[in-house]
Amino acid sequence: RVMEESDPAPLSLPTAGGLSPRIHSGSIFYRGNKAGRDGLWKLAAGGAATELWNGVNGRVMAESAVASDGRLAFVVRRRGLTELYVMNGDATGIRRIADGLDVRGAPAWSPDGQWLAVAAANRAGIPQIFKIPIGGGSPVLLVTGYSTDPIWAPSGRFLVYSGADVGTTFSVQAVSSDGAPHPTPNLTLSRGARRLGFLGEDTLVIMKGDVSNKDFWAFDLRTGDERQLTRLRRGSVIGDFTISPDGREIVFGR
Repeated sequence: RVMEESDPAPLSLPTAGGLSPRIHSGSIFYRGNKAGRDGLWKLAAGGAATELWNGVNGRVMAESAVASDGRLAFVVRRRGLTELYVMNGDATGIRRIADGLDVRGAPAWSPDGQWLAVAAANRAGIPQIFKIPIGGGSPVLLVTGYSTDPIWAPSGRFLVYSGADVGTTFSVQAVSSDGAPHPTPNLTLSRGARRLGFLGEDTLVIMKGDVSNKDFWAFDLRTGDERQLTRLRRGSVIGDFTISPDGREIVFGR
């Protein structure tokens, strides 16, 4: 059935608000503000919270990404630079990768944990999508035109991403993991709906509605069919969301 406003349950956080939730092994990773600094936090299943990155050496700028083995990738802004870092889920093994890229937006792990996909600006300032080998090596350009917010399909065969704004809308497109075009049904979304999520190999979870009121929908990548998932109250602006690994829950911030 379509979930109504009374169905979501609020989560209690130790920080002054929370953004960009991600789920792994029962824990929720999110961006939180403490003492005026945007850091990265882990909220365990039992309610205990741990600060993984405190923001002293740069504020966390975008959504983190969690690999299947619990490693984290996140973007930090400091000294005028936007840098990409990876670390273990317990905040050990922190290292910077892809030093030469001007990162834009959130990274995304490949299902096998060997690559990160991320948008980075070219010399003209236009974001393009690259995949970065975690074990070392040069970034690989996947999409040459305006492209942001990549996410991998569960199989790793292709990625879905957002195109350029056209007025208040943008198109959703796909590219194979080797850079070849990947055909998908036409999908156009409105401003504020760039976050996408996979529900199985062939279904996207998207946000649809006007700028100030969006709900979750499922979009079939084979047929283009849509199905409404929620009917939330008007005026509740959803910022970001994540889908649990078993596909049964959405965790979102608003």
